[in-house]
Amino acid sequence: MNPELLERVLSCQRLPSMPAVALRVIDLTQDQQVRLGDLAQVINNDQGLSAKILRTVNSSFYALRKPCTTINQAIVLMGLSAVKTLALGFSLVSSINANQSVGFDYQGYWRRSLLSGVAAKCFAHEAKAGKEEEAFLGGLLQDIGMVAMHIALGKDYERVLLMTNGDHRQLLKVELAELEVGHPEIGAMLAQRWRLPDDLVQPIRFHERPTAAPAEVMPTCQGVAIGNIACDVIQSAEPGVALKRLYTRAEEWLSVGAPRCDEVMRQVQSGAKEVARLLSMDIGQVRDAEEVQKRAADQLRQINLPLTPGADPEMLHAAMLDEVTGLPTRAVFNQNITVGFEQAQVTGGTLCVAVLHLAGAQEASRMGAAGLDSYLRAVADRLAGPVAEAGGILCRFDDRLLAAMLPNRSRVQGTASLERVRQLGGQAPFRCEAPGLRPFEIAGGVSVGMACLDDQTRAKFETPDALLDMAHKALDAAVRAGVGVMRVYAPKAA
Repeated sequence: MNPELLERVLSCQRLPSMPAVALRVIDLTQDQQVRLGDLAQVINNDQGLSAKILRTVNSSFYALRKPCTTINQAIVLMGLSAVKTLALGFSLVSSINANQSVGFDYQGYWRRSLLSGVAAKCFAHEAKAGKEEEAFLGGLLQDIGMVAMHIALGKDYERVLLMTNGDHRQLLKVELAELEVGHPEIGAMLAQRWRLPDDLVQPIRFHERPTAAPAEVMPTCQGVAIGNIACDVIQSAEPGVALKRLYTRAEEWLSVGAPRCDEVMRQVQSGAKEVARLLSMDIGQVRDAEEVQKRAADQLRQINLPLTPGADPEMLHAAMLDEVTGLPTRAVFNQNITVGFEQAQVTGGTLCVAVLHLAGAQEASRMGAAGLDSYLRAVADRLAGPVAEAGGILCRFDDRLLAAMLPNRSRVQGTASLERVRQLGGQAPFRCEAPGLRPFEIAGGVSVGMACLDDQTRAKFETPDALLDMAHKALDAAVRAGVGVMRVYAPKAA
């Protein structure tokens, strides 16, 4: 840990502070013998806060059977934890919004925090695990260290954020590499300064590594972590990978199976919109729950790696996605082509496999590793969606090649789908933005070679490697014919 930088952040006079009424609420709710009238009086002294709490407890999010008209009644009906959550939530939002710093994506920050918090609460409720309010607050507070670091470090922290390319899962790793301190630790120290109870401080500190948390707070930390994964399902360009991880963790930590996970995820989106309105948060657009579920389920059917007994799920997850493009890795492609090939052979189905050559990779590599990475990301962003819409999966193969697999598609259907991908790859230049470089553009151009396992080729392709080898040969022919050309293997009998 970098003690000088830590001191620089924590000594910053512009860090958000908790209003006095929230601090008093914390002090009172720490005492299990507190008189409810005393707590109600403290909240009633802040008319704005008491009005917001009453409006919230009467909302559909809490679904009370009868209207609640006073803070005393709210405490009786909801309990101390719920009232504390609302008081801290409203106070936190107002404090951070009053101290906003230029250059930080507050809309994205609140969207992630709120989705994670609502999901953590919903999953805790579904599992009957208790600590629902602590899970919600943990999700809402988990990334407060990001705000503190940006306020204190400014451009230095903006550079770190740029290096993640918008992938929150990479943030802690980049923070530690560049600054030797991460937002979870900074956030926990700030929460301690606010005199928050330990069952809120620890979820902030351990939300990225919940299994390392002390035993007494581990369930809450795991709940917040599941909220994070649920947020990834909603926001990720590749939700299938996040959904697989959600199923695994929810079953392992909360004994919540996949069908129940799907039902909870439907509640999360509507709940987040409702709470955002009540808290006066700007979280921008939240993707439609049904659309996300469908897309994630479609991708999950393609990304169906067998879990090896004894394998570390965290390591397996890290190996599934390429850090640069966010696409599934070559290992994922190898696993899927093996499974897909065997299924197609047994069922008499079809499997189209393609290799894509990226014409601009050589030019991008002249800009260095950062330039090449930026180009690959731009290509992946443009092409992954159309492949997924065709029911397929696009993977990173190497620095100049991508690979696609489309199960249950005939040669004609596969050709049509990949022809659209080829056209999209050549329609316009790829705009690239890399840390330390001026934005630049690389001319489009994607060549495609495809081979299909079907009734006409079943006897010829006895192994997945034979099918892939023929796709490579078709690609060689395409590249020899020019830039942005497609070639498809067809047996002579066809």
